[in-house]
Amino acid sequence: MGITRAAPGRLARLGLIALAACLADCAACDTVPPTAVTSCEQSLVVPGAAKTDILFVVDDSGSMAGAQANLQANFQAFVDRLVASPVKNDFQIGVTTTSVDTYVSGTYPNTFVNGANSAPCTNPPYASSATYPQGALVSVTADTGGNRIQSTTQPPRILAASSPTLVADFTADVNVGICGSGKEQGLEAARLALEAAQPGGANEGFLRPGARLAVVIVSDDDDCSDPLHQGTSREPTACTSYDVQNYVDYLTSPIAGEVRPSIVGAIIAVDPATLQPSACTEPSGNDAEHGAIRYRAFADAFGADALVDSVCNASFHDTLVRIAGLIDPGQVMPLEGVPADWRMLLVAVAKADGSRVPCVVGDGTDPSADVIYLPPAGSEPARLQFSGACTLQLGDDVDVKVLCAG
Repeated sequence: MGITRAAPGRLARLGLIALAACLADCAACDTVPPTAVTSCEQSLVVPGAAKTDILFVVDDSGSMAGAQANLQANFQAFVDRLVASPVKNDFQIGVTTTSVDTYVSGTYPNTFVNGANSAPCTNPPYASSATYPQGALVSVTADTGGNRIQSTTQPPRILAASSPTLVADFTADVNVGICGSGKEQGLEAARLALEAAQPGGANEGFLRPGARLAVVIVSDDDDCSDPLHQGTSREPTACTSYDVQNYVDYLTSPIAGEVRPSIVGAIIAVDPATLQPSACTEPSGNDAEHGAIRYRAFADAFGADALVDSVCNASFHDTLVRIAGLIDPGQVMPLEGVPADWRMLLVAVAKADGSRVPCVVGDGTDPSADVIYLPPAGSEPARLQFSGACTLQLGDDVDVKVLCAG
């Protein structure tokens, strides 16, 4: 008769489980070993949440009314997909616009300029001294005439996942209006927004320690970022002196003291079928003025962590769901608390059909483990990485317990 031998890690785990069972039955044990975990309160370990800060950069030029309405109509699907993840996502959202400055007769004013936009914005509903957001997060309301008024100071400008008014606030804020600059600078606006999120900046509180970063750009023209003011018009063809790689380098370098895993979503002027830069036709009948060559190059630099789709799609529903899927933390779950010994963790996955899958926990040395325990490292908390029989699916729920003698 053959003998089945367990791997050393599994033997150690089985021994600890047996010890815990023994400790639970006082009649079977004379003393508690000095190395036993005896305080259940001190050993509390529960599933945590992955933090993601999501920046929407929305074109507010004269042709964008339809695309903004499309975002409003389909944002609920974006939130629903984020919430459906078995790994909780503690996300927050901010909105800024592509308006940084404009070009008028060799100058680069950063104020709303009469005549710089198509009707009905020849007389913008702003004071003559009102400046473009230049990366500041905005809250947006309507005046008595229905004009969209952007505020860079009035809350809510940072929208938390836990807010009961999240969807209502986003659908208000993303309707940024069509009185902004015709020189769309989405990449520069994103950089300015993240710079302003550092301590003392206008967007302080948007970037949280340990949070991942997602940048979603929505525009029906190409990027015309021109921080050196070398562009000679509002046309993106005149804004090529500042290379896109500068923005890729910025996003992949430390921001507010941390290198942040970054995700890029781009709903831009590309052909709906080929996803190549194209002056495609929007559902409203407007033609995108230029194909999004620079935006496409920016997204391509992030490989599998980026998603590109067309601003000319009839609905943004599926696009937003797929971007939310990229933001999904996937198979790595942060933990709140650190176990005294990872071998005392009991992990199970409750499936949507009511079944329950017990998981074998390992430290990476046991090839049969379904869940790998990853200890805290730097700013990262302790984590569990799921695979095999315990690979997480939408609708799953994770149960984590610590065996102890308390």
